[in-house]
Amino acid sequence: MYETAVARQTRFALVLAAVLIAPAAEARITRIEITATESPTFGGFSWPNVGQYEKLVGKAFGEVNPHDRQNREIVDIEFAPRNPRGNVEYSFNFYILKPIDLQKGAGKMMYEPPNRGGKTWAALGRVSGGGDDPGSITDPEVLKNAFLMPRGYTIAWSGWEDLGTLDTFNASASFPVAKFPPTTANPTGTITGPSYEYIVVGNAAASAALTYAAATLDKTQATLTHRVRLNDTAQVIPASGWNYNANGTAISLVGGSFVANDIYEFAYTAKDPKVNGLGFAAVRDWMEFLRYERRDDHGTPNPLAGRIKRVYTEISSQPGRLLNDFRHLGFNETESGKKAFDGHMQWIAAGNGINMNYRFSQSGRTERNRQNHLYIEGRFPFANVTTFDPITRKTDSRYASCEKTHTCPLGMEIYSANEYWVKSASLLHTTPDGTRDLPD
Repeated sequence: MYETAVARQTRFALVLAAVLIAPAAEARITRIEITATESPTFGGFSWPNVGQYEKLVGKAFGEVNPHDRQNREIVDIEFAPRNPRGNVEYSFNFYILKPIDLQKGAGKMMYEPPNRGGKTWAALGRVSGGGDDPGSITDPEVLKNAFLMPRGYTIAWSGWEDLGTLDTFNASASFPVAKFPPTTANPTGTITGPSYEYIVVGNAAASAALTYAAATLDKTQATLTHRVRLNDTAQVIPASGWNYNANGTAISLVGGSFVANDIYEFAYTAKDPKVNGLGFAAVRDWMEFLRYERRDDHGTPNPLAGRIKRVYTEISSQPGRLLNDFRHLGFNETESGKKAFDGHMQWIAAGNGINMNYRFSQSGRTERNRQNHLYIEGRFPFANVTTFDPITRKTDSRYASCEKTHTCPLGMEIYSANEYWVKSASLLHTTPDGTRDLPD
């Protein structure tokens, strides 16, 4: 069919307009809500040459393209619900402390992924008090001797685990439940699969909550065992000796309580796994927004826009295992190909990863010498340099992905005898079979 020049110009204009109007499909923070501002914070304390700080608390909303190469590593991302743009949405809360006048700041940010929702920066920050609301510290002697604020650092925290509400200072995130495409046999698309609970209570307890609801209340499809000591033979508690609650989210013993410090293990079929691996994307995309973006999709300004040139992490334990997998899975490369973090200070994380990017994962679990042995944490690769694993027959390193894209952070590893005793600290500097030292 013959097309006139005018028609071609009109068609081109319509296509161009559609491209310009259509929202971007890449992973990003789409909206931020600052729900509370305290300016000044720290009781109005002012540091020489830096001035006063302010506190910003809020929620952020993001989305990722499940087909993008940087997101395909997220387990069950292909089964997550999509928005009209075909992307998968998530949200989290955040807490920021920044100089009121960022021109007097250092242009640097210390970001801490919270430990089980809590802030653990006090030792590095050389402060005491404040808990999960550090802006509430008002003692001038404490503030005068602090480490980060006199140097003009911005300090930020954000949720990366789905721990419940987003309306507190405790950091949390919200991730979608994965669903199979509906079929005649499974019209709701409910995903089920094996799950496991290691139950040890500090005090006698009437019931034990399950991380995921049971797919069926048929007790013959589950197994509960009990032992007093780790080396004891586990004894099966018959189905008549325990019960589910009404909605299958907890179990209780018949005629008794869970004994403090005894070991109970519960294997069952669970349903509705959350796409917990989105926690990696939530951290990556938040760093990209704070470092590189001017505003969100709705015109709300980035409160740090253009003022953060370097970002470093400070962690203690669990978040270090998060960042070990974060680097290994390639999440230090942002969607625009830039670095999310310039440096990671890994305090007592050793060579372990985190039980997060799996179906029915439990990121709060951590293996010790006498607990939580069946959760995926100590998994190759362990080291930051290339090693060969004689068991899996794989060659890899935690830095392999970011080395390919030139987006690696500087890593500083700090650990103690505890990490040698109950973690994989030695595998940071030896081959997986423990026979040779690794190169620097």
